[in-house]
Amino acid sequence: MQFLCSCSIFILLLTSQGYVAAEGETESIVTPKTDERKPSQFKVGDEWLSLPEVHSNLDFTASNAPASEEDIEGQISLRSSRFWGRLYLDGWPQTVQFFRAHFGIVPPMGLKKFVFAEPRNGCTELTNAEHLTEDHVVLVNRGTCTYGTKAVNVHKTRASAVIIINNEPGIDHLPGPDAHDIDFAVMSISQLEGQLLEAVYDEGTFDTPGIGRQMEGYIVPINCENSGAKCVPATYQERVWVKNMMEGGTLQIHNGDGTAATHLKEGTYPLEYLLAHFGTSLPHSTVSMEVVVAKPAEACAPLENNVKGKIVLVRRGGCPFVKKAEEVQTAGGAVMIVGNMQPYIVRMGVEPRWKGLNTAIPVIMVSKRAYGVLVAESYTGGLVSFSEDKGEVDSDIDVNTTANYTITSETWEELEKLSKGEAWPRSDMYVKKKYEEMREAYKAWPDRVASLDDAYNKKVKQEADAAGKTEL
Repeated sequence: MQFLCSCSIFILLLTSQGYVAAEGETESIVTPKTDERKPSQFKVGDEWLSLPEVHSNLDFTASNAPASEEDIEGQISLRSSRFWGRLYLDGWPQTVQFFRAHFGIVPPMGLKKFVFAEPRNGCTELTNAEHLTEDHVVLVNRGTCTYGTKAVNVHKTRASAVIIINNEPGIDHLPGPDAHDIDFAVMSISQLEGQLLEAVYDEGTFDTPGIGRQMEGYIVPINCENSGAKCVPATYQERVWVKNMMEGGTLQIHNGDGTAATHLKEGTYPLEYLLAHFGTSLPHSTVSMEVVVAKPAEACAPLENNVKGKIVLVRRGGCPFVKKAEEVQTAGGAVMIVGNMQPYIVRMGVEPRWKGLNTAIPVIMVSKRAYGVLVAESYTGGLVSFSEDKGEVDSDIDVNTTANYTITSETWEELEKLSKGEAWPRSDMYVKKKYEEMREAYKAWPDRVASLDDAYNKKVKQEADAAGKTEL
């Protein structure tokens, strides 16, 4: 079943014959309620072969009624009955949708490390098996042998699950008659998303033989309560985990020879960024790259300058974010940094979601202030690297909450609303009080202070203008 839409339109319509896909899908898998089953098939090269007929372990008619936050047993039961979900990977801009196989058990819960099988098709015993533990989930490429064979070979290791990457568009609930009773979690993801993960994984330092770049995250079964309802993790614990996933970090500037930059003005750091909702994860923090300004600056047309292998600075405006990324990627840019023309930053999105899957480079946004700093560095030969989540702040600064040390879209969404004149108290006295409290909390973060000052000044001017009109 081809499936590239988001969960908001992932609606299963139950029929007397099982279920069919909702509008927007090109095919459907029918799961009859009778004992009459079509043969399970698998592809070897260009040839389709059939395996013995078996029943699916998935129940597409299971209740989707959510369990309360206190009902742990109910949440676990709901989780075990879900037949699709998302991979939430730290530092990965968007979730990766998975389908459970018709065989195997419920996906494992908790933080996992994702590694690729060696050999990648998983059709023989894994050569990197000795490095795998129950904390690992193994990704394998589809092809050459049956899904059951791949699952059995990965199950021989200590890994806790296997994810099979499709070799054609879409994803399926995979059959596995030759391993139907296996006590192991088996899932599949789409070809394009799997290829993006593999490309980033292969950029790893390979400190451990047979293990590429570290990728950590959660396998989260998703529940959609009603038609059109928001789809969320089936358990409360997983909702908490994914809410705290990394969404941004800080930039570090180095001299052209890679040494720490000493020419920056006091108060330059931290330089915050937020990930886009498309693209791939950023280069490892040990990698420093040259930075260059795109020509044209908004990157809405083919780039005229040499950006190959470099971080490309792009000014916001003129065309969609994904269009800018297409131009930068086509020109050979390694990373795209969008400079906002406002003091605040946002997580850039793309609609529909599938359009962003063609972006194979990292995409982030920085503030107007940070953009100016980076543009200056582009003329002096400065290098830039990326660190995850926490910025450099003075250890003696006392803040009201540790959340102020975390770079999240939630923090910046509030600052954006304030900048647009929203979310302020009605009373002038409380407006000033809110401003002073937030400024104290964010005093170690120059981008946040700049955004807050701008928002407050606009609010004061707006109130003054309104008062002047009233007097007239």
